[in-house]
Amino acid sequence: MEKILLDTDIGGDIDDAICLAYLLKEPQCDLIGITTVCGEPEKRAAVADAVCRTVGKEIPIVTGLDSTMQPVPVYPTPDGAEALKFWPHSTFEKGDAPAFLYQKIKENPHEVVLIGIGNMTNIATLFCTYPDAAELLKGLYVMNGYFGKEMLPDPYYNWNSWADPLASKIVFSTRTAIYRAVPLEITDRPTIDAEQAEILFRPDSDLMKAVFSFGNAWLEHSEKLTLHDPLAAVCVFHPEVCQFERGTVQVETEQESNMGGTAFMPSPNGNVEIAKTVDRETFYRILSSTLRGKQGEESRRKIPPLVVSRAKSAGAVGEAWLAGLDPMISELEEAWHISVGEALSGGTHAFVGYADGEHGEKYVLKIDMPENLGGEFSRGIHVLKMADGHGFPKLYAYDLKRKACLLERLGKPIQQPGSSVRRQLEMICSALEKIWKIPVTDADLPDGEDSVLWFRKFLGETWEKLNRPCSQEVMDQAFAYLQSREKDLNPSEYVLLHGDAHGRNTLEILSGDGCKLIDPDGIFYEKAYDLGVLMREWTEEYDQFPLEKGKERCNYLHQLTGVPEQAIWEWGYLQTVSTGFVLLQIGQEKTGQQMLRTAEPWAGQNIKKEE
Repeated sequence: MEKILLDTDIGGDIDDAICLAYLLKEPQCDLIGITTVCGEPEKRAAVADAVCRTVGKEIPIVTGLDSTMQPVPVYPTPDGAEALKFWPHSTFEKGDAPAFLYQKIKENPHEVVLIGIGNMTNIATLFCTYPDAAELLKGLYVMNGYFGKEMLPDPYYNWNSWADPLASKIVFSTRTAIYRAVPLEITDRPTIDAEQAEILFRPDSDLMKAVFSFGNAWLEHSEKLTLHDPLAAVCVFHPEVCQFERGTVQVETEQESNMGGTAFMPSPNGNVEIAKTVDRETFYRILSSTLRGKQGEESRRKIPPLVVSRAKSAGAVGEAWLAGLDPMISELEEAWHISVGEALSGGTHAFVGYADGEHGEKYVLKIDMPENLGGEFSRGIHVLKMADGHGFPKLYAYDLKRKACLLERLGKPIQQPGSSVRRQLEMICSALEKIWKIPVTDADLPDGEDSVLWFRKFLGETWEKLNRPCSQEVMDQAFAYLQSREKDLNPSEYVLLHGDAHGRNTLEILSGDGCKLIDPDGIFYEKAYDLGVLMREWTEEYDQFPLEKGKERCNYLHQLTGVPEQAIWEWGYLQTVSTGFVLLQIGQEKTGQQMLRTAEPWAGQNIKKEE
């Protein structure tokens, strides 16, 4: 057990409340006191007390200084304190936080770790007033400083230093047995959308309900949750989450344009260790599982590597999704009365697993990645509701916030080793014909114009981001084909499209009566768009004679569907290039490069349009 003192400016940004909640739930933590700093510290103390009461703990809380060592232009009031009317709490008078901190440190020499997650006024005053306090500490962990390469938009972004530069300077010059600082450029990395916050940290206990109650004002204003302060606390008990470098820190206290600015000088003899990296997925998992009271639990399910790599390629948002999968599945099992098995292989942008109902019903549970990774989930649900089981699996339940749905269970994908490509094309086209006949009850779907605009933007931007992985000729042809498709836009011929129909997305119906397509993108556009996807598949067939084999497949798709060959060819080219880019982005270098190699001989080639 670690004896912990917390100095905080709780009551504004929600991450202070999450930090306190984590310490209250961390099994290794013995929280022996809390102090509050600046901006109506009495109200901040009441907020801290209210959070502690939700878990039945009476933690000693003392209010701190409400004026900084160095005057600053502004210090906010705790907006979250408005929610105090909803939660039992004590009221607090002006106190002497530095004296309280020293008393606790003196009572427990070399046993106390002090965590500072507000401006450094209380802590600096402690060290100035009680010179032996630093050497009596076991450790000091602070969320403070900025040492990134890019200039901050304004000095106040480095808030905990800017809000009292002199105090920050005093604290950064102090030497303790262990002194670790988690700076802004590191704590900025675990940032997630406000909507995702309620999934990773479910408000299903009084503790978390209080956290969100006091933090909602902040979330509504920022629409983001950056876990600055919890990272500093988690590092105390799980130092492997960050890697640190030792050195010294200088703090600017005179130059107004860089007030509170911090500079790090590496040195083996330095007094402070600065976090240089963070393992976000591990951090999210530890924080989320501890707040749920499931600390130390291993993941129950192995997620397919392609899903993991795609999630991680998106950074913080994808890693938070991975960390929150197990608890989300458990909640859905309870809500929908199902039992979920292992993840199925073959997916790229969702968790998919078999689920059994309490009376033996056979389902599939699908949980999409966050919107910017897994496609427009709500649009897919809209399509499934329109189809009502025709051409697509039947939809039994869905949860828009979690991006989860419970679907009809189907059989194996038709794309199996040894299966004929031509036979697969026939089966997919047959399934597409059924989808193209589904009445579109409204046109609230991306249409042809939207599709052309998306491809134009994605191809241009991604080609540069990937350092131009294909020739200029390939790109010129892509933009020429987009211009051609734009010229041929004809809304009278639009139908409901799948948007990504291929052999892995085409599954046998368990009754043996044909196939259905899964994972609809939901587009209202020309049929050639769907057939273009089939042009980019089975690229190994193109290895020796890519142009001849490409034209041969294009003609066969025309024979199966009657769709004009030139339109199929153009969309096949565009799908091949764009998918090659996507695969390169998510680390599938071999297949991505293979697609781009196929596109090279296709560039400049057209198929005569039918009269």
